[in-house]
Amino acid sequence: MKNKKNTLSQLEIDVLAVFDTYKGRILNHKQVLSRLENPDLNISIDQVLKALENLSERGEIVRRETFKFYMPARTHEIEGVIDVSKNGRVFLIVEGEADDYVVENSNIKLLPFDRVIAKAVKTSGKNKKAEVVKLISHSEKLYVGVLNKRNSYWFVEPDSNKFRVPFDVRFSHHLKVGLKVVFKIKGFGKESKFPQADIIEILGKQGDHLTEMHSILAEFGLPEAFEEEVVNAADKIDSRITDQDVSEREDYRNVLTFTIDPETAKDFDDAISYQILENGQFEVGVHIADVSHYVKPNDKVDTEAFKRATSVYLVDRVVPMLPFNLSDNICSLVPNEDRLTFATIFTISEKFEILATRFSKTIIHSDKRFSYEEAQDILDKKEGVYFKELNHLNQFAKHLNKLRFQSGSLSFESTEYKFVLDEKFKPISMMVKSRQDTNKLIEELMLLANKSVAKFIYTQKPRKPFVYRTHDEPNETKLLELKKFVGKFGYKLEIDNEKVIRESMNQLSKDIEGKVEQDVIQNMCIRSMSKAAYTPNKPSHYGLAFEYYTHFTSPIRRYPDVIVHRLLFGYLNGQSMLDITQWNTEQLDAACKQSSKMEITAAEAERASIKYKQAEWMEQHIGKQFEGVITGLTDFGMFVEIKDFKCEGMVRLNNIIGDHYEYDNNLMIVIGRRHFRQFKMGDNVEVVVTDASRKNRTIDLNIVMNKQFINKKHGKSSHQF
Repeated sequence: MKNKKNTLSQLEIDVLAVFDTYKGRILNHKQVLSRLENPDLNISIDQVLKALENLSERGEIVRRETFKFYMPARTHEIEGVIDVSKNGRVFLIVEGEADDYVVENSNIKLLPFDRVIAKAVKTSGKNKKAEVVKLISHSEKLYVGVLNKRNSYWFVEPDSNKFRVPFDVRFSHHLKVGLKVVFKIKGFGKESKFPQADIIEILGKQGDHLTEMHSILAEFGLPEAFEEEVVNAADKIDSRITDQDVSEREDYRNVLTFTIDPETAKDFDDAISYQILENGQFEVGVHIADVSHYVKPNDKVDTEAFKRATSVYLVDRVVPMLPFNLSDNICSLVPNEDRLTFATIFTISEKFEILATRFSKTIIHSDKRFSYEEAQDILDKKEGVYFKELNHLNQFAKHLNKLRFQSGSLSFESTEYKFVLDEKFKPISMMVKSRQDTNKLIEELMLLANKSVAKFIYTQKPRKPFVYRTHDEPNETKLLELKKFVGKFGYKLEIDNEKVIRESMNQLSKDIEGKVEQDVIQNMCIRSMSKAAYTPNKPSHYGLAFEYYTHFTSPIRRYPDVIVHRLLFGYLNGQSMLDITQWNTEQLDAACKQSSKMEITAAEAERASIKYKQAEWMEQHIGKQFEGVITGLTDFGMFVEIKDFKCEGMVRLNNIIGDHYEYDNNLMIVIGRRHFRQFKMGDNVEVVVTDASRKNRTIDLNIVMNKQFINKKHGKSSHQF
């Protein structure tokens, strides 16, 4: 009897394995028997039926009919973070899973960014579904909003459109309607239908420039001011250059050295030395501020720099990675002062062949601080201070550029903006920065230095831990989408292999130059590329077509460059990474991830400040008509870039008069249902500015149809255009 019971138990396990293999399938007892793996010949059909009945009673499977059974989809618990779309749909983001879950109705009150436990009720297909069963915690992040009051109740309306309800806040005599504040989520109280929040900081009056810039920093969790102890530590750093410092370095103080930077730059990371050698060859030194000489691993300044990871560039300010005494004083390569540097020095033939490369700590004395515009003016006029040297370096840079593109480097570049603000920070002009030869001169020399450092370290044996700036090859799916996209404009993109992709991309760049659709296609090409990141594992950079690449040239504003300086100098002197940084490989990887994360955050904050100022600039142009180009299409509207200012606004489909317009995703066009007028990406359109919101950082546009448009907001027609 005992043996029979054991056999039956094992049989139940085997039967469950059959149903697990055929999930959702309805099977009868005969089908189960035929599907058993290595079935015991002594097992009868009645034993299988008995096993099925036992499993059904236990709830492991479900009886459909007398002899038919199936296994219901099993739910499993998952942990994730709540997200909310613009239209209010709730999703669960689970780390490591490509697709998000749609959250079913929940009895638990949820907020965006809540961490929760949920049951996955549908785990495959496009619409995965989950039911939230437990709230773990509300977000610990700080958020920004505007204070308001209804009756005797104070509340804060979040700036983020993720939140669809206001937050209750306790009354305080410091509160005033219209103030912008930083708040932290408390959760839902028993008596209030709205969530509650604690006010952490009052930023100032909504709409005030300084308030709004501070709110952008707060929104992205970026500190502006340094803590007092960090400033004090930086102020105590001894800036004196000792005789020992000089004796341990190559002395370049008598070699022509200069910097070329933007007109408004305050910190200077890099300087270029130039000299003709006796044999007719010449030498170029790329001298980089020696931050690691002053900032030591794990000291107060270094710990703060690790957290910040990068300087942040808003439209009106730089939020530095290092305190002022370092970024603008001790480390900045200002003219007519001795400065300590770490250099990559190249010996170059008359034919621009690089004959030798070395790395050395140096001391320099910059002879001249050029702005890009000043240096370019000298090149254009073919006369002025150091024209001969600048011209020779420019020819060398053009040679490097030519070699780079012959190797397959991609030529697509993103747009950079420049605002001119008056004394009250109001924009009085807005333009796109132009890239001239002097910009490219410095860029090519920096690329050469970065590439040379990465190659030197990566080819050492045994291989040593290091930080690389990597850029992966584009995803095949994105390339196929890009090929389809450019095909709509009549262009071809070949994606057979890496060499063909590079050649085809660069040919596309040449073909679209000066065309109406240039910006649209260029932006789409950039979006199809992978994101660059910091890693200790992979040295190559797809976009630049470099086998080895790192960041060495900007340690005042990028923390990975500080790490690179430390490791390079330590390895040159026979030390290990543990000796140099007190890190193991896991800590190095964590530093790379932190820097990559903060780089993305800084870029988002910078874009937010640009969009804010673009909206403020366009407030002055409400009612005015401009020529634009369609840069994006969605179900609800068209993104249009105003050509004069290179800023993007939205034309909502339900605001276009004369027809009912819909977006056809397959044809990638917006089309009128009655008259069949079409709009597609890259089309030139006439638009009128109907609104601009600094609060939302958006610009609203409408299509000018037959030289007239309907201003729905004000309920009137306008025929003045």
